[in-house]
This record gives sequence, structure tokens and C-alpha cells, in this order.
Amino acid sequence: MITKKRFSEIDTEVQNSVNETFDFIKGNSREDRYILLLASGEYDDISYPIGSGYNPHSIDNRGDHYNDESRFKFFIQFLKAFYSFPKGVGNVPDDEFRITLELMIYSHIWESKNLLKQLYRLSQLVLDKSYPWKVVVPEMGKQNFIRIEIRDKFRTKGLTISEIITKGFHTSLRNAFAHSEYSLNGYTKNIVLRTYKGDSTWDIPSISYDAWSERFVYSALLSFYLIKLKQDRRNDIIKEFKKDEFVISHPIDEKTTKYRKIYYNHEYDVFRFLK
Repeated sequence: MITKKRFSEIDTEVQNSVNETFDFIKGNSREDRYILLLASGEYDDISYPIGSGYNPHSIDNRGDHYNDESRFKFFIQFLKAFYSFPKGVGNVPDDEFRITLELMIYSHIWESKNLLKQLYRLSQLVLDKSYPWKVVVPEMGKQNFIRIEIRDKFRTKGLTISEIITKGFHTSLRNAFAHSEYSLNGYTKNIVLRTYKGDSTWDIPSISYDAWSERFVYSALLSFYLIKLKQDRRNDIIKEFKKDEFVISHPIDEKTTKYRKIYYNHEYDVFRFLK
């Protein structure tokens, strides 16, 4: 169970942490790197294969967005259905049908290559590194990728998004749910994880319904605000920078880059290269 008050507290905490991260990058990294983040710079050698004559370093890449679109719509509908707290309702009670759906959503969140690529790019930019056009999310060992390559990088700069990840992600939960190695115990109100191997330094045998609700909400809202707040900043980019044209460093090949101008069309919400 989670109360309306606690949900509201987590909502504010997550939203502030994501805004803090974007603000940190904007204030401490080069402008073109922040712009590329909003412009969705991507290494897309599927649409623009090597040898085709087109540069795979593309902007305004929508491939990952379209891949996740239906899941994201379902996710929004789910939150509205179960976490809207209509008048007079002060909590979301324990319900095994809802919890089972949450386990599926949780697995999708922490398996989402799109989400993990966005988090990785943010983690690199807070260190003032070059914009990572090509991000390879490992098929195996995602727990190390999430904890070491992403969360711990945020932590070095004291950014609260590191704690949001800690409060949401747990390897034992992800493994058990992804492989259907769990059961719900309605008497003890615990989710039993059958992947538990006995190593208490990192593994957990179970999680209470109340603790689960918090981990789910942290994860769900992190996924939601990464998308929403990035889009909000795209919408405000002309107002914020007082211009619609920007200069980025655009890779030509593995060794060569050149500066190119891009522009943002607010009406159609698109970034394009200027010829």
C-alpha cells in the first residue's frame, strides 16, 4: 500500500532530481552537448548503414521513441487508473492483480534500452564528457551497467538522481520478475523471490507489499519524468536560448568531427541540420 501523501512526496522528489540533473548539465557542460541531448543525437547505423553514403550520427532520432510508444501509453493509462487518487481516496490498497501488472511494468522499465541509453548519456554529460552518440546497452550484466556506469557517476557529482535509482532499482527484483521466479503471499503481504541464493550482501529473499509499492513508484516516475521533462525543455529551447539555431560537433567518422548548424522548428517539434 502507498498513501496519497507518500506518492506526492516521491513525485516531487523524482521530478526535482531529474530537473536538477538537466540543470547541472546545462550549467556545467558545453552548450552543444546539452543541445544534442535535447535533439536526441543518436548513432543509427540501421537507418543509415555504413557504406550507404549517409552519416549514421543523426539528430532527432525517433526510433527508440516509437519502439517504446505503445508501452509508454499503457504505462500512463495504468498510472491514471490506479494512482490518480480520486476525491476521498487517500491510499492505493494492496491488490494482487495490480501488483502483478506492476511487476511486468517494472521489468520493462529496467530492461528498456531507450531508458538506459538516456540515463547513460546523462551520466556522461554530468562528468563533462563528450556527447555519447553510440551507446551499447549490454544484453547481460545490466545490473553493473545501471549501478556502476550510471548511478555511481551521478553520485560522484552529488546528484540526487543517484538515490532515486537506488530507491527504485534492485537486481534481485529485476531478475526474479524478468524470469517469473516469484510468488505473491497475500497472508504475509510479501513478494517472495525464488531467485534468492543466500548472499545477503546484495540479494534479497522477499520484499513487503509496502516496500514494493515505493520501489515501483520511484521507478515508474523516473521513467515518466525523464521523457516529460526532456520534452518540456525542447518546447522551451527557443525561449530559453533566444535563438532557434545551434552549433554542434558532428562526427564524420571515428577520427573526424566538424561543426555544423542545426535548427529547431517549434511548430513541428523537430531538429534539422542546416545545409
